[in-house]
Amino acid sequence: MKIKGWEKISGLTYKGYCIVNPIHDVIEEGYFATVLNLNQVYRPKWDIELRAYAVKGVVKFSILDNVTQHLLAKSHLTKINIDTLQKFREQYEMLVDDILEGRQNYTASKVTTNINGGTTGIINQVQNTGTNVLYGSSSLSNRFTPAHLLQTIKDLQEQIDKLKM
Repeated sequence: MKIKGWEKISGLTYKGYCIVNPIHDVIEEGYFATVLNLNQVYRPKWDIELRAYAVKGVVKFSILDNVTQHLLAKSHLTKINIDTLQKFREQYEMLVDDILEGRQNYTASKVTTNINGGTTGIINQVQNTGTNVLYGSSSLSNRFTPAHLLQTIKDLQEQIDKLKM
């Protein structure tokens, strides 16, 4: 699989997410780039990976969190879906929208209290899985990035402000 003009995607920006450092491996079966979040001061990063499958013409397009290496979004395409810069841009924008929509699905549901009356943490319910995850638990704290925690704090502050009105 050869993608002509791969280096030209550098600087492509959508909703504040800018692609930089596009590279590919020697045999041109793996294409990689970094995505910077220009909306944040500390510029958190994502990794883009396009990899050809053994089945001719099938390409896996993935975006991973740079710190945790968790998969944020993926799509299975054919080379025709990304053979021009415009087509690649459309696929990239769809994956960014999927990631941002997924982050909107996090809703703070309640604060639990222990027997002594103190709070034990904020329970965050993820709508797409229906599972409860306890923030503040030392065993789970390494799973959450500062961006997730900041978004949760902002959401809680908005809820408090609405209740005050």
